[in-house]
Amino acid sequence: MLKSKPQTAPKNSKQKIPEWATNHFKQSLDSNELLFRIIHLSEKGIGVLRGMPQITKVLAKVENSTDDPKSLKRIETAEKEAALAQTEMESGYPVLHGLAVVALWSWLEHFVKGFLTLWILHRRDALVVPVMQKLKIRFGDYIQLNKTEQAAYLVEMLEQELASSLKRGSNRFECLLDPFSLSGQLPEGCSKILFELQQIRNVMAHRNGKVDRRLKADCPWLKLRINQPVLVTSPMLRNYAEASVQFLVELLYRVGDTYGKDLRPKDSDAT
Repeated sequence: MLKSKPQTAPKNSKQKIPEWATNHFKQSLDSNELLFRIIHLSEKGIGVLRGMPQITKVLAKVENSTDDPKSLKRIETAEKEAALAQTEMESGYPVLHGLAVVALWSWLEHFVKGFLTLWILHRRDALVVPVMQKLKIRFGDYIQLNKTEQAAYLVEMLEQELASSLKRGSNRFECLLDPFSLSGQLPEGCSKILFELQQIRNVMAHRNGKVDRRLKADCPWLKLRINQPVLVTSPMLRNYAEASVQFLVELLYRVGDTYGKDLRPKDSDAT
C-alpha cells in the first residue's frame, strides 16, 4: 500500500502553477500543432502529384528517352500516383484524415497519461487518494523503476483499476482525473465531439475504416451506412482538433483552480 503525507496548501492561499505542469501543456500543444502542419503539408504534397505525369513526360522528351524502359516506368508510376492523388483530393483526403483521427486520439491519451504521471511524480498528496491506496502493484517490478517510470507505472495500474480504457468519449479521461479532483464539465458540444472522435477512431483502427452497427447507433447524427467507408471531412477533422484543444484548456483551468488561480477569461478580456 502506498503511503505519503498529503501536500495541502493553506485555505485561500495562492501558489504558482509549477513549470512541470505548464511545460507539459506547452509541449503537448506544440506536438498537436506539428501533427496538423504535417497534415496540411501532406494535402499540398498530394496536390503536387497530379502534375507529375506531365512533367515526367516533358523531361523524357527533353532527354530523348521517351521509349526508354526506365522513362516509361517513371511515367507509369507518376500516372498511377496522380490518379490516386486526384481521387483522394476529390473525396476530401479520406485516407489522410482517417490516419489523422487515429493520431489525434492517441495524442489525447498520451497527454492525459503524461500529465497524471507528472502529477503523481511531483505531488505527494496524489498518493494518498483512496483509489491510489487500493492499487495492487508488483513490488519487484515497481522497485526496479526510476521515479518517473514508477509514476507512469501507477498511472497504468490506475487505468486498470478504473477500467478507463472501456469508458467512452471524454469519460475515458475524466475518470482518471476524478480521483485527484481534476475532473469537471466540458463546454457545450465538446463532449459530443470527443465522443464522436473516439468512435470514428475505433472504426479506423479496428474496422478498416468501415461503418459498423455500433458506430451507426452511437452517432446517428452522422447518418452513416453500414459497411460503407467513413469519410472524415476537413470540417469534421477541424472540429475534432478544436475539441481536443478545448479539453486541454479546460484541464488547465482546473489545474489553476488547484493552485488558487482563476485562469478563465474575464468578460473584460473578450474584445
